[in-house]
Formats: sequence, C-alpha cells, structure tokens
Amino acid sequence: MSQSYQGSFKLILLGESSVGKTSIIKRLTTNEFSDISISTVGYFFTEKILEINDIKIKFEIWDTAGQEKFRSLINNYYNGCDGAILVYDITNRKSYDEIVNYWYNEILTHCPNISKLYKT
Repeated sequence: MSQSYQGSFKLILLGESSVGKTSIIKRLTTNEFSDISISTVGYFFTEKILEINDIKIKFEIWDTAGQEKFRSLINNYYNGCDGAILVYDITNRKSYDEIVNYWYNEILTHCPNISKLYKT
C-alpha cells in the first residue's frame, strides 16, 4: 500500500569531508548519534516523513561525499533540489572557507530556484 503525502521535498547536505553531514542525517532520521565516523563515498540517500497537523510531508535527504575527488559526482544529485544545508565544522576554518568559496557557489549555479536563507 503506497502512502500519500501532501508534500515532498528533496534536500541535499553539502560541505567538506568529516564536518558532520552524515551525523546530522542519522540524528534526524533515527534519533541516534555515533562519534565513530565513516566517510561517505559518492552519496547516501534516505527519507524522513514528518506529520504536522495531520499533514504528511516526505523529505528525501541526500548526503554527499565532501572529498574533492567526488565533487564531479555531486553534480548529478543537485537536480530537483528544493533545499540545501551547508555544513561546516566550527573547529576547522578551512571547512567554513570552502562553504563560502565553493559550496555556496555550487548551490547558486546548480539550484537557482532555492530561496536563500542566511544565518548570521
């Protein structure tokens, strides 16, 4: 039996390797946290269904590899994105610099229909 949803959204998490993208997704989808980290190779995909006021919304969540050698593969996963979460490690200045200098521009280039929300 297929479920019906009043909304479906594709989210992609972007950022350098080892900044916590997979941990964020695992916490959101299973309410678990592990301090053992294994790098994502290519991508990982999962779903989360939220019910708010009797309205079911499905989120397709795409976890991408942050290593530079996988960046060309990520272009395939931008298609149809409704939102992006840019993740960096507050203890690693380079991971923040890459958000500003690379990942944000990727979103502007490949996902022009995403509204921009800035957190300062």
